[in-house]
Amino acid sequence: MYKYKVKSQGRNLKIKLLFDKIGNSLNGFFKVGGKNRNVFRMIAIIVLMIGLYIVLYPFFPRLKYLIERNRYDFPYQTNISEIAGAEDENVEKEIPEENRVVIPKIGVDMPIVEGTDDRVLDIGVWHRPATGKPGFGNMVLTGHRFGYDFLPEDVRNSTSFYNLDKLEKGDYIIIYWNGVEYDYQVEFSEVVDKMDKYIEDQTDEERLTLYTCHPIGQNDKRLVYYAKPIN
Repeated sequence: MYKYKVKSQGRNLKIKLLFDKIGNSLNGFFKVGGKNRNVFRMIAIIVLMIGLYIVLYPFFPRLKYLIERNRYDFPYQTNISEIAGAEDENVEKEIPEENRVVIPKIGVDMPIVEGTDDRVLDIGVWHRPATGKPGFGNMVLTGHRFGYDFLPEDVRNSTSFYNLDKLEKGDYIIIYWNGVEYDYQVEFSEVVDKMDKYIEDQTDEERLTLYTCHPIGQNDKRLVYYAKPIN
């Protein structure tokens, strides 16, 4: 019993000495003067700013939408700009040669990319394999919902459908496909389980289907929008 007590006291003393050593080291680290103190202060500020950026960035796209929600963005020549009453000065470029999707209300202007797996989502909006094309069947497009600005440009630009939930019936979607413009209007939307595949079923009539993850930051559901062609 006595030996055990001595050993226990010795172990506690070693632990106390270890913590004292760690504490002295930390004190020495923070008790710096002159230029070193300014350096550590600057590092702390930078770390704090990065932390705030990471925390607050998810709200930036929504804030941008709220500021510009009455402004339709038409980056290319289109007949829709006249229908929507946009000013000509907003139309800057000719119809693009590459395939693109433009959603004026939420500022989407993204390349439409082809591929066999979802890695292509890092560079654009994915035209789902075995689905229709403009003028034929059910064309299905899917895109990422969110990405940080400090990520590589291709990943950052994949943040295409963040504000997709702000679309309403009658809003315009423009597809530029092989140098031709195809115009659509939103009909309705729904939220489905991520395993629901019927949204990609082919139809006799022409349809455009867009979907993305829902809600933001989660992957359990899909937010789906269906649009009809404008004759």
